[in-house]
Amino acid sequence: MRILFVQPAPFEPGRLGLENAIWLSEPAAFTSLAAMVPDHECRILDLRLEPDSALNRELLAFRPDIVAVSCMTTDSYQAMAILQCAKNTLGADKVFCIAGGHHPSLAPYDFHQVSIIDAIAIGEGEDTFKELVAHLDQGGARRKLQRIDGLCFFDGAEWVTTTKRAQSRSMDSFPLPDRSLLKKYSGSYFFMSAMPMGSLSTSRGCAYDCNFCGIWEFYEKKVRFLSAARICDALEAMDESFVMFLDDNFLTSQKRLEELCDEIERRGIRKLYGAQGRADFVVKHPELMARLRKAGLTLLISGYETNDEQGLAALKKSSVADANKIAAKMLNDLGIAIFGIFMVRPDFTHADFDFLYQSIDEMRITLPIITIHTPLPGTQLRKLAQGNLLTEDVRFFDLLHAVTPTTLSREEFYTRFTEGWAKREWRNAPFLDFVKKRPDFMKITWRGLIHLTQMLVRYRPVATSPESHLRDEIGIIPADLTVLNAREKATDKAPIKTAPLPSSSKGLRIISDQAAE
Repeated sequence: MRILFVQPAPFEPGRLGLENAIWLSEPAAFTSLAAMVPDHECRILDLRLEPDSALNRELLAFRPDIVAVSCMTTDSYQAMAILQCAKNTLGADKVFCIAGGHHPSLAPYDFHQVSIIDAIAIGEGEDTFKELVAHLDQGGARRKLQRIDGLCFFDGAEWVTTTKRAQSRSMDSFPLPDRSLLKKYSGSYFFMSAMPMGSLSTSRGCAYDCNFCGIWEFYEKKVRFLSAARICDALEAMDESFVMFLDDNFLTSQKRLEELCDEIERRGIRKLYGAQGRADFVVKHPELMARLRKAGLTLLISGYETNDEQGLAALKKSSVADANKIAAKMLNDLGIAIFGIFMVRPDFTHADFDFLYQSIDEMRITLPIITIHTPLPGTQLRKLAQGNLLTEDVRFFDLLHAVTPTTLSREEFYTRFTEGWAKREWRNAPFLDFVKKRPDFMKITWRGLIHLTQMLVRYRPVATSPESHLRDEIGIIPADLTVLNAREKATDKAPIKTAPLPSSSKGLRIISDQAAE
Protein backbone atom coordinates (compact mmCIF):
# COMPACT_ATOMS: atom_id res chain seq x y z
CA MET A 1 0.00 0.00 0.00
CA ARG A 2 1.03 3.60 -0.50
CA ILE A 3 1.07 5.52 2.80
CA LEU A 4 1.51 9.29 3.14
CA PHE A 5 2.30 10.74 6.56
CA VAL A 6 1.63 14.48 6.70
CA GLN A 7 2.95 16.81 9.41
CA PRO A 8 0.71 19.91 9.69
CA ALA A 9 2.20 23.39 9.36
CA PRO A 10 1.55 26.17 11.91
CA PHE A 11 -1.88 27.74 11.47
CA GLU A 12 -0.43 31.05 10.33
CA PRO A 13 3.19 31.25 9.11
CA GLY A 14 3.76 34.65 10.70
CA ARG A 15 2.25 33.77 14.06
CA LEU A 16 4.52 33.33 17.03
CA GLY A 17 4.90 29.71 18.05
CA LEU A 18 7.37 27.21 19.41
CA GLU A 19 7.89 25.50 16.04
CA ASN A 20 8.32 28.79 14.21
CA ALA A 21 10.95 30.36 16.40
CA ILE A 22 12.58 28.00 18.90
CA TRP A 23 12.29 24.29 18.24
CA LEU A 24 11.49 22.40 15.05
CA SER A 25 11.76 18.69 15.72
CA GLU A 26 11.58 16.00 13.06
CA PRO A 27 8.23 14.15 12.97
CA ALA A 28 9.49 11.20 15.00
CA ALA A 29 6.05 9.61 15.27
CA PHE A 30 6.00 9.08 11.51
CA THR A 31 9.47 7.57 11.26
CA SER A 32 8.46 5.13 14.02
CA LEU A 33 5.18 4.20 12.31
CA ALA A 34 6.84 3.76 8.93
CA ALA A 35 9.35 1.36 10.47
CA MET A 36 6.42 -0.87 11.51
CA VAL A 37 5.26 -1.37 7.90
CA PRO A 38 8.51 -1.90 5.93
CA ASP A 39 6.78 -3.84 3.14
CA HIS A 40 4.68 -0.84 2.14
CA GLU A 41 5.69 2.34 0.31
CA CYS A 42 5.81 5.23 2.78
CA ARG A 43 6.49 8.92 2.35
CA ILE A 44 6.62 11.78 4.84
CA LEU A 45 5.48 15.27 3.90
CA ASP A 46 6.47 17.91 6.46
CA LEU A 47 4.34 20.93 5.60
CA ARG A 48 6.31 23.09 8.04
CA LEU A 49 9.13 22.94 5.48
CA GLU A 50 7.12 22.94 2.27
CA PRO A 51 5.38 25.56 0.07
CA ASP A 52 1.60 25.85 0.27
CA SER A 53 1.06 23.84 -2.91
CA ALA A 54 3.05 20.79 -1.71
CA LEU A 55 0.12 18.82 -0.30
CA ASN A 56 -1.96 18.85 -3.48
CA ARG A 57 1.06 18.04 -5.62
CA GLU A 58 2.04 15.10 -3.43
CA LEU A 59 -1.49 13.71 -3.28
CA LEU A 60 -1.82 13.77 -7.05
CA ALA A 61 1.66 12.41 -7.75
CA PHE A 62 1.75 9.67 -5.08
CA ARG A 63 -1.99 8.87 -4.88
CA PRO A 64 -1.74 7.29 -1.42
CA ASP A 65 -4.11 4.61 -0.15
CA ILE A 66 -3.72 5.91 3.41
CA VAL A 67 -3.14 9.46 4.63
CA ALA A 68 -2.13 9.81 8.28
CA VAL A 69 -1.72 12.94 10.38
CA SER A 70 -0.45 13.44 13.92
CA CYS A 71 -1.16 16.60 15.86
CA MET A 72 -1.09 18.48 19.12
CA THR A 73 -3.92 20.79 20.20
CA THR A 74 -2.96 23.94 18.31
CA ASP A 75 -2.56 22.24 14.93
CA SER A 76 -5.64 20.02 15.07
CA TYR A 77 -7.55 22.31 12.68
CA GLN A 78 -4.74 22.02 10.17
CA ALA A 79 -4.68 18.25 10.59
CA MET A 80 -8.37 18.00 9.77
CA ALA A 81 -7.92 20.33 6.80
CA ILE A 82 -5.20 18.01 5.44
CA LEU A 83 -7.55 15.02 5.62
CA GLN A 84 -10.35 17.02 4.02
CA CYS A 85 -8.00 17.92 1.18
CA ALA A 86 -7.04 14.26 0.75
CA LYS A 87 -10.68 13.19 0.52
CA ASN A 88 -11.57 15.98 -1.90
CA THR A 89 -8.54 15.38 -4.11
CA LEU A 90 -8.52 11.58 -4.26
CA GLY A 91 -12.16 10.74 -3.59
CA ALA A 92 -13.84 9.88 -0.31
CA ASP A 93 -13.76 6.13 -0.95
CA LYS A 94 -10.30 6.08 -2.53
CA VAL A 95 -8.24 7.05 0.50
CA PHE A 96 -8.35 6.01 4.16
CA CYS A 97 -7.74 8.95 6.51
CA ILE A 98 -6.54 8.52 10.09
CA ALA A 99 -5.55 10.99 12.81
CA GLY A 100 -3.36 10.27 15.83
CA GLY A 101 -1.23 12.02 18.40
CA HIS A 102 -1.87 13.72 21.72
CA HIS A 103 -4.94 15.80 20.91
CA PRO A 104 -6.85 13.11 18.98
CA SER A 105 -6.07 10.64 21.79
CA LEU A 106 -7.11 12.90 24.65
CA ALA A 107 -10.02 14.63 22.88
CA PRO A 108 -11.17 12.25 20.11
CA TYR A 109 -14.64 13.84 20.00
CA ASP A 110 -13.03 16.86 18.32
CA PHE A 111 -12.30 14.60 15.33
CA HIS A 112 -15.71 13.06 14.85
CA GLN A 113 -15.94 14.33 11.29
CA VAL A 114 -17.52 11.49 9.33
CA SER A 115 -16.88 13.03 5.91
CA ILE A 116 -13.11 13.37 6.35
CA ILE A 117 -11.88 10.98 9.06
CA ASP A 118 -12.17 7.20 8.90
CA ALA A 119 -10.42 6.43 12.17
CA ILE A 120 -8.68 7.96 15.18
CA ALA A 121 -5.71 6.21 16.79
CA ILE A 122 -5.98 6.40 20.57
CA GLY A 123 -2.73 6.29 22.52
CA GLU A 124 0.45 4.58 21.39
CA GLY A 125 0.16 3.95 17.69
CA GLU A 126 2.78 1.51 16.35
CA ASP A 127 0.93 -1.79 16.76
CA THR A 128 -2.44 -0.20 16.06
CA PHE A 129 -1.20 1.22 12.78
CA LYS A 130 0.53 -2.02 11.75
CA GLU A 131 -2.67 -4.01 12.31
CA LEU A 132 -4.78 -1.40 10.52
CA VAL A 133 -2.52 -1.43 7.44
CA ALA A 134 -2.60 -5.24 7.35
CA HIS A 135 -6.40 -5.21 7.61
CA LEU A 136 -6.82 -2.74 4.75
CA ASP A 137 -4.14 -4.39 2.61
CA GLN A 138 -6.02 -7.69 2.86
CA GLY A 139 -9.19 -6.04 1.62
CA GLY A 140 -10.79 -5.56 5.02
CA ALA A 141 -13.75 -3.18 5.27
CA ARG A 142 -12.86 0.29 6.53
CA ARG A 143 -15.93 0.35 8.75
CA LYS A 144 -15.33 -3.02 10.36
CA LEU A 145 -12.31 -2.35 12.56
CA GLN A 146 -13.67 -3.79 15.80
CA ARG A 147 -10.84 -6.30 16.19
CA ILE A 148 -8.10 -3.65 16.15
CA ASP A 149 -7.34 -2.30 19.61
CA GLY A 150 -6.71 1.40 20.14
CA LEU A 151 -9.06 2.83 17.52
CA CYS A 152 -12.09 5.09 17.40
CA PHE A 153 -13.92 4.78 14.08
CA PHE A 154 -17.30 5.39 12.43
CA ASP A 155 -19.07 2.14 11.61
CA GLY A 156 -21.75 3.71 9.44
CA ALA A 157 -24.13 4.47 12.28
CA GLU A 158 -22.07 5.74 15.19
CA TRP A 159 -18.54 6.33 16.45
CA VAL A 160 -17.13 3.22 18.07
CA THR A 161 -14.18 2.94 20.46
CA THR A 162 -12.40 -0.41 20.44
CA THR A 163 -10.57 -2.06 23.33
CA LYS A 164 -7.84 0.11 24.81
CA ARG A 165 -4.40 -0.65 23.41
CA ALA A 166 -2.08 -1.97 26.12
CA GLN A 167 1.07 0.10 26.61
CA SER A 168 3.30 -2.65 27.93
CA ARG A 169 5.53 -3.54 24.99
CA SER A 170 9.27 -3.16 25.56
CA MET A 171 10.65 -0.16 23.71
CA ASP A 172 13.63 -2.24 22.60
CA SER A 173 11.27 -4.52 20.69
CA PHE A 174 10.23 -1.73 18.32
CA PRO A 175 12.34 -1.28 15.17
CA LEU A 176 14.50 1.81 15.03
CA PRO A 177 12.74 4.76 13.34
CA ASP A 178 13.08 4.90 9.55
CA ARG A 179 14.81 8.26 9.31
CA SER A 180 15.67 7.65 5.64
CA LEU A 181 12.22 9.06 4.86
CA LEU A 182 13.43 12.48 6.08
CA LYS A 183 16.38 12.68 3.72
CA LYS A 184 14.85 15.55 1.73
CA TYR A 185 14.61 17.59 4.95
CA SER A 186 18.15 16.84 6.12
CA GLY A 187 19.65 19.81 7.98
CA SER A 188 16.32 21.60 8.43
CA TYR A 189 15.46 20.68 12.03
CA PHE A 190 16.75 22.80 14.90
CA PHE A 191 16.66 23.88 18.50
CA MET A 192 17.65 27.54 18.66
CA SER A 193 21.13 27.60 17.04
CA ALA A 194 21.58 23.81 17.22
CA MET A 195 21.16 23.08 13.53
CA PRO A 196 21.22 20.50 12.01
CA MET A 197 19.60 18.50 14.78
CA GLY A 198 18.66 14.84 15.09
CA SER A 199 15.79 13.65 17.27
CA LEU A 200 15.43 10.49 19.35
CA SER A 201 12.89 9.26 21.92
CA THR A 202 14.63 7.19 24.61
CA SER A 203 11.65 6.78 26.92
CA ARG A 204 7.88 7.16 26.99
CA GLY A 205 5.66 8.55 29.70
CA CYS A 206 6.07 10.46 32.93
CA ALA A 207 5.63 9.34 36.53
CA TYR A 208 4.44 12.75 37.72
CA ASP A 209 0.88 14.06 37.54
CA CYS A 210 1.19 17.83 37.08
CA ASN A 211 -2.36 19.11 36.56
CA PHE A 212 -1.48 21.23 33.49
CA CYS A 213 0.06 18.34 31.57
CA GLY A 214 -1.62 15.46 29.74
CA ILE A 215 1.48 13.33 29.13
CA TRP A 216 0.97 11.19 32.20
CA GLU A 217 -2.64 10.55 31.20
CA PHE A 218 -1.68 9.71 27.61
CA TYR A 219 0.78 7.09 28.87
CA GLU A 220 -1.34 6.08 31.89
CA LYS A 221 1.37 7.30 34.31
CA LYS A 222 3.66 4.51 33.10
CA VAL A 223 7.28 5.01 32.09
CA ARG A 224 9.20 2.72 29.74
CA PHE A 225 12.79 3.04 28.63
CA LEU A 226 14.95 2.29 25.64
CA SER A 227 18.07 0.41 26.77
CA ALA A 228 21.45 2.12 26.70
CA ALA A 229 22.63 -0.23 23.95
CA ARG A 230 19.61 0.52 21.80
CA ILE A 231 20.01 4.27 22.32
CA CYS A 232 23.63 4.10 21.23
CA ASP A 233 22.70 2.01 18.19
CA ALA A 234 20.41 4.83 17.12
CA LEU A 235 23.00 7.53 17.89
CA GLU A 236 25.66 5.77 15.82
CA ALA A 237 23.25 5.68 12.86
CA MET A 238 22.79 9.48 12.99
CA ASP A 239 24.91 11.90 11.01
CA GLU A 240 23.97 14.91 13.11
CA SER A 241 26.43 16.10 15.76
CA PHE A 242 23.65 17.42 17.97
CA VAL A 243 20.74 15.23 19.04
CA MET A 244 17.66 16.26 21.00
CA PHE A 245 16.23 13.55 23.22
CA LEU A 246 12.46 13.89 22.89
CA ASP A 247 11.60 12.23 26.21
CA ASP A 248 9.00 14.09 28.24
CA ASN A 249 11.30 13.60 31.23
CA PHE A 250 14.78 12.34 30.34
CA LEU A 251 15.96 12.61 33.95
CA THR A 252 13.98 9.78 35.50
CA SER A 253 16.04 6.67 36.21
CA GLN A 254 19.48 7.09 37.76
CA LYS A 255 20.45 3.51 36.87
CA ARG A 256 19.49 3.92 33.22
CA LEU A 257 21.40 7.18 32.85
CA GLU A 258 24.51 5.69 34.43
CA GLU A 259 24.28 2.78 31.98
CA LEU A 260 23.88 5.25 29.11
CA CYS A 261 26.99 7.17 30.17
CA ASP A 262 28.90 3.87 30.40
CA GLU A 263 27.79 2.84 26.90
CA ILE A 264 28.56 6.22 25.32
CA GLU A 265 32.02 6.12 26.85
CA ARG A 266 32.60 2.50 25.84
CA ARG A 267 31.67 3.15 22.20
CA GLY A 268 33.43 6.50 22.06
CA ILE A 269 30.36 8.33 20.75
CA ARG A 270 31.09 12.03 20.46
CA LYS A 271 27.89 13.99 20.08
CA LEU A 272 26.18 16.75 22.01
CA TYR A 273 22.68 16.39 23.42
CA GLY A 274 19.70 18.33 24.64
CA ALA A 275 16.94 16.96 26.85
CA GLN A 276 13.99 17.80 29.07
CA GLY A 277 14.22 17.08 32.79
CA ARG A 278 13.12 18.13 36.24
CA ALA A 279 15.06 20.46 38.52
CA ASP A 280 14.63 18.24 41.59
CA PHE A 281 16.42 15.36 39.84
CA VAL A 282 19.35 17.66 39.07
CA VAL A 283 19.63 18.63 42.73
CA LYS A 284 19.52 15.02 43.96
CA HIS A 285 22.17 13.72 41.54
CA PRO A 286 25.09 16.17 41.21
CA GLU A 287 27.67 13.49 40.32
CA LEU A 288 25.43 11.99 37.65
CA MET A 289 24.78 15.42 36.14
CA ALA A 290 28.54 15.94 35.89
CA ARG A 291 28.85 12.58 34.09
CA LEU A 292 26.05 13.46 31.71
CA ARG A 293 27.76 16.74 30.93
CA LYS A 294 31.00 14.88 30.17
CA ALA A 295 29.04 12.45 27.96
CA GLY A 296 27.69 15.37 25.92
CA LEU A 297 24.67 16.87 27.68
CA THR A 298 24.69 20.49 26.60
CA LEU A 299 21.27 21.95 27.33
CA LEU A 300 18.37 21.08 29.58
CA ILE A 301 14.79 22.24 29.23
CA SER A 302 13.20 22.38 32.68
CA GLY A 303 9.71 23.36 33.70
CA TYR A 304 10.46 25.69 36.58
CA GLU A 305 6.89 27.02 36.15
CA THR A 306 7.02 29.44 39.09
CA ASN A 307 9.23 30.25 42.04
CA ASP A 308 6.62 30.56 44.76
CA GLU A 309 5.72 27.50 46.84
CA GLN A 310 1.97 28.14 46.68
CA GLY A 311 2.03 28.23 42.89
CA LEU A 312 4.02 24.99 42.62
CA ALA A 313 1.59 23.26 44.98
CA ALA A 314 -1.41 24.46 42.93
CA LEU A 315 0.15 22.92 39.81
CA LYS A 316 0.76 19.60 41.64
CA LYS A 317 4.37 20.09 40.55
CA SER A 318 5.79 17.96 43.41
CA SER A 319 8.81 20.26 43.56
CA VAL A 320 9.96 23.19 45.67
CA ALA A 321 11.21 26.65 44.78
CA ASP A 322 14.58 26.05 46.47
CA ALA A 323 15.19 23.10 44.14
CA ASN A 324 14.71 25.40 41.15
CA LYS A 325 17.34 27.82 42.43
CA ILE A 326 19.87 25.13 43.39
CA ALA A 327 19.42 23.31 40.07
CA ALA A 328 19.95 26.53 38.12
CA LYS A 329 23.23 27.20 39.90
CA MET A 330 24.42 23.61 39.40
CA LEU A 331 23.66 23.67 35.69
CA ASN A 332 25.31 27.06 35.22
CA ASP A 333 28.43 25.82 37.01
CA LEU A 334 28.53 22.71 34.80
CA GLY A 335 28.15 24.69 31.59
CA ILE A 336 24.78 23.17 30.72
CA ALA A 337 22.50 25.75 29.13
CA ILE A 338 19.24 26.24 31.02
CA PHE A 339 16.07 26.65 29.00
CA GLY A 340 13.67 27.37 31.84
CA ILE A 341 9.94 27.28 31.19
CA PHE A 342 7.94 29.63 33.43
CA MET A 343 4.19 30.00 33.65
CA VAL A 344 2.23 33.22 33.97
CA ARG A 345 -1.18 32.54 35.51
CA PRO A 346 -4.23 34.53 34.37
CA ASP A 347 -4.77 35.66 37.98
CA PHE A 348 -1.36 37.38 38.06
CA THR A 349 -1.19 40.88 39.48
CA HIS A 350 1.58 43.39 38.81
CA ALA A 351 3.32 42.17 41.96
CA ASP A 352 3.23 38.59 40.69
CA PHE A 353 4.84 39.58 37.40
CA ASP A 354 7.52 41.56 39.25
CA PHE A 355 8.33 38.58 41.49
CA LEU A 356 8.55 36.16 38.56
CA TYR A 357 10.85 38.32 36.48
CA GLN A 358 13.07 39.09 39.48
CA SER A 359 13.37 35.36 40.18
CA ILE A 360 14.34 34.62 36.58
CA ASP A 361 17.09 37.24 36.68
CA GLU A 362 18.41 35.99 40.03
CA MET A 363 18.54 32.38 38.79
CA ARG A 364 20.60 33.36 35.71
CA ILE A 365 18.51 31.35 33.27
CA THR A 366 20.24 31.03 29.87
CA LEU A 367 16.96 31.40 28.02
CA PRO A 368 13.70 31.82 29.93
CA ILE A 369 10.67 30.62 27.98
CA ILE A 370 7.63 32.38 29.41
CA THR A 371 4.24 30.83 28.80
CA ILE A 372 0.66 31.29 29.98
CA HIS A 373 -0.93 28.71 32.26
CA THR A 374 -3.33 26.99 29.84
CA PRO A 375 -6.01 24.31 30.49
CA LEU A 376 -5.11 21.98 27.63
CA PRO A 377 -7.57 19.26 26.59
CA GLY A 378 -7.07 16.01 28.43
CA THR A 379 -5.56 17.59 31.54
CA GLN A 380 -6.91 17.77 35.06
CA LEU A 381 -6.61 21.54 34.81
CA ARG A 382 -9.01 21.55 31.85
CA LYS A 383 -11.66 19.80 33.91
CA LEU A 384 -11.27 22.39 36.65
CA ALA A 385 -11.28 25.37 34.27
CA GLN A 386 -13.96 24.22 31.82
CA GLY A 387 -16.62 26.47 33.33
CA ASN A 388 -14.39 29.54 32.88
CA LEU A 389 -13.20 29.06 29.32
CA LEU A 390 -13.52 32.12 27.11
CA THR A 391 -13.11 30.11 23.92
CA GLU A 392 -12.65 26.57 22.71
CA ASP A 393 -10.89 27.70 19.54
CA VAL A 394 -7.79 25.50 19.70
CA ARG A 395 -5.57 28.15 18.10
CA PHE A 396 -5.60 30.00 21.40
CA PHE A 397 -4.40 27.01 23.44
CA ASP A 398 -0.82 27.76 22.36
CA LEU A 399 0.47 28.81 25.82
CA LEU A 400 0.64 32.39 24.52
CA HIS A 401 -2.97 33.46 25.05
CA ALA A 402 -5.13 33.63 28.18
CA VAL A 403 -8.21 31.48 27.56
CA THR A 404 -9.71 32.21 30.99
CA PRO A 405 -10.45 35.65 32.48
CA THR A 406 -7.48 37.67 33.73
CA THR A 407 -7.25 39.73 36.90
CA LEU A 408 -5.57 42.60 35.09
CA SER A 409 -7.14 44.06 31.98
CA ARG A 410 -6.12 42.01 28.95
CA GLU A 411 -4.04 44.91 27.65
CA GLU A 412 -2.21 45.19 30.99
CA PHE A 413 -1.81 41.42 31.20
CA TYR A 414 -0.27 41.10 27.75
CA THR A 415 1.91 44.16 28.31
CA ARG A 416 3.43 42.54 31.39
CA PHE A 417 3.58 39.11 29.73
CA THR A 418 5.51 40.38 26.70
CA GLU A 419 7.94 42.18 29.01
CA GLY A 420 9.31 38.75 29.78
CA TRP A 421 10.46 38.45 26.18
CA ALA A 422 11.20 42.11 25.48
CA LYS A 423 13.58 42.69 28.41
CA ARG A 424 15.48 39.40 28.23
CA GLU A 425 17.70 39.31 25.21
CA TRP A 426 19.20 35.97 24.23
CA ARG A 427 22.60 37.68 24.23
CA ASN A 428 22.42 38.13 28.02
CA ALA A 429 25.11 37.46 30.62
CA PRO A 430 24.07 33.82 31.31
CA PHE A 431 24.12 33.08 27.57
CA LEU A 432 27.57 34.61 27.14
CA ASP A 433 28.84 32.62 30.13
CA PHE A 434 27.54 29.44 28.47
CA VAL A 435 29.30 30.32 25.21
CA LYS A 436 32.60 30.67 27.08
CA LYS A 437 32.17 27.33 28.86
CA ARG A 438 30.98 25.35 25.83
CA PRO A 439 33.12 26.10 22.79
CA ASP A 440 32.37 22.53 21.69
CA PHE A 441 28.71 23.48 21.24
CA MET A 442 29.49 26.71 19.42
CA LYS A 443 31.91 24.89 17.12
CA ILE A 444 29.24 22.57 15.72
CA THR A 445 26.35 25.07 15.70
CA TRP A 446 27.86 28.33 14.50
CA ARG A 447 26.06 27.98 11.17
CA GLY A 448 22.80 27.71 13.08
CA LEU A 449 23.43 31.14 14.58
CA ILE A 450 22.59 32.66 11.21
CA HIS A 451 19.25 30.85 11.22
CA LEU A 452 18.63 31.84 14.86
CA THR A 453 19.35 35.49 14.10
CA GLN A 454 16.89 35.40 11.20
CA MET A 455 14.22 33.89 13.45
CA LEU A 456 14.79 36.49 16.16
CA VAL A 457 14.57 39.34 13.68
CA ARG A 458 11.34 37.93 12.27
CA TYR A 459 9.52 36.94 15.46
CA ARG A 460 10.80 39.30 18.13
CA PRO A 461 8.41 42.09 17.08
CA VAL A 462 5.54 39.63 17.52
CA ALA A 463 6.77 38.20 20.83
CA THR A 464 7.32 41.60 22.40
CA SER A 465 4.11 43.26 21.24
CA PRO A 466 1.01 43.13 23.46
CA GLU A 467 -0.95 44.42 20.46
CA SER A 468 -0.19 41.22 18.51
CA HIS A 469 -1.88 39.12 21.21
CA LEU A 470 -4.89 41.43 21.43
CA ARG A 471 -5.15 41.51 17.64
CA ASP A 472 -5.39 37.70 17.56
CA GLU A 473 -8.44 37.88 19.84
CA ILE A 474 -10.47 40.49 17.95
CA GLY A 475 -14.03 39.25 17.49
CA ILE A 476 -13.43 36.26 19.77
CA ILE A 477 -12.52 37.51 23.25
CA PRO A 478 -13.58 41.03 24.32
CA ALA A 479 -10.51 43.16 25.02
CA ASP A 480 -12.04 44.64 28.19
CA LEU A 481 -13.02 41.29 29.72
CA THR A 482 -11.56 40.55 33.17
CA VAL A 483 -12.37 38.35 36.15
CA LEU A 484 -14.63 41.07 37.55
CA ASN A 485 -16.84 41.50 34.49
CA ALA A 486 -16.49 38.12 32.76
CA ARG A 487 -20.14 37.10 33.07
CA GLU A 488 -21.35 40.44 31.81
CA LYS A 489 -18.93 40.61 28.86
CA ALA A 490 -19.22 36.99 27.76
CA THR A 491 -20.41 36.50 24.19
CA ASP A 492 -21.29 33.54 22.01
CA LYS A 493 -17.69 33.45 20.84
CA ALA A 494 -16.30 34.03 24.34
CA PRO A 495 -18.66 32.04 26.52
CA ILE A 496 -18.22 31.43 30.22
CA LYS A 497 -19.33 27.82 30.12
CA THR A 498 -20.55 25.80 33.04
CA ALA A 499 -21.11 22.48 31.25
CA PRO A 500 -18.53 19.78 32.02
CA LEU A 501 -16.07 18.68 29.39
CA PRO A 502 -17.60 15.78 27.44
CA SER A 503 -16.08 12.42 28.20
CA SER A 504 -14.19 10.80 25.34
CA SER A 505 -16.70 7.97 25.59
CA LYS A 506 -19.85 10.08 25.76
CA GLY A 507 -22.20 9.17 22.94
CA LEU A 508 -19.95 6.34 21.83
CA ARG A 509 -20.29 2.61 21.81
CA ILE A 510 -17.41 0.99 23.65
CA ILE A 511 -16.24 -2.40 22.46
CA SER A 512 -14.94 -4.80 25.09
CA ASP A 513 -12.57 -7.68 24.43
CA GLN A 514 -15.51 -10.07 24.45
CA ALA A 515 -17.63 -7.99 22.07
CA ALA A 516 -14.83 -7.86 19.52
CA GLU A 517 -14.55 -11.64 19.36
